[in-house]
Amino acid sequence: MKWPPRVRPNKHTGLQGDTNKMTKLNSTAVIGALVIMSASMAVAGNVKQSRLNLNPGAVLTIVNGGGSVSLHAGTEQQVVINATTYSDKVEVDTRVTADRTRGEVITHTLSQQRPSAEDAKVDYDIAVPSGISVIVNTSTAPITVEGVSGDITVSSDTGQIVARRASKSHLHVRSINASVEIADVNGTHVEVTTAGGPVRLTRVSGPSVEVSTTTGKITYIGDCAGGGKYKLSTHNAPIDVFLPETASVDMEARSSEGSVDSDFPFTKKDHESYPPTGANQGRAFSGTSNSGLSSVDLRSYSGRIRVKKQ
Repeated sequence: MKWPPRVRPNKHTGLQGDTNKMTKLNSTAVIGALVIMSASMAVAGNVKQSRLNLNPGAVLTIVNGGGSVSLHAGTEQQVVINATTYSDKVEVDTRVTADRTRGEVITHTLSQQRPSAEDAKVDYDIAVPSGISVIVNTSTAPITVEGVSGDITVSSDTGQIVARRASKSHLHVRSINASVEIADVNGTHVEVTTAGGPVRLTRVSGPSVEVSTTTGKITYIGDCAGGGKYKLSTHNAPIDVFLPETASVDMEARSSEGSVDSDFPFTKKDHESYPPTGANQGRAFSGTSNSGLSSVDLRSYSGRIRVKKQ
């Protein structure tokens, strides 16, 4: 009868076994750890910086699907772009025309690649010099604009849009179902159009401030300063306006099928466009406060309108 071969103890560990197998196992473990580390590094993102030389008055266009776009005032003469990608399935293209009047920053998917939403996203942090007009288009990526002056146009299907600290600019906002927040903006032409997203304006003033929504609620908190024209309108969503007693406004409010309510100390007008009687009872009012410097027009088809004192 033949006995099985004797398994000798490992002289280093005292354990019985095949040292070659253990070496292979250790190698496999190291390779696995390296794969996990590489995956973690990919998830962390790869940051690439680009610089664009544009002339004053040039137009910069940014197109991004998912991720985010953050614009802020630059301290240099160049546009500085920091783009963070999360896979090798997408690329960031930057272009400048020969006359330096137009620049582009565009996210695109590489040929024959089908990245997931996470793989396809790119986060942009962009410093914009004064005097450059900016156009931003995204699908789901949120957009933040901070302290940028000039002509700014931002549009997103569902990504939140936030604009802060703009002065003496033109701000155009478009969305389908994204929320919009604008704060600490003065001396600026503001135009907001959205289908379903809520819009909130805080301390926003300028020559013209116009907001139009279908089902998105509008909230305005401020003094409507500057002698401008303010028009807030919805189809069937509420409008809330909060004014300080120092506000100098000439206001008209009307909801065709909704209600209108005010506890602000307005002075009644001698001649009203929509006298609050008959069919307009509880659905319209007008009045002035202080010298009535700014014109304020609130309109809704069936949404409730409220004007409150801060």
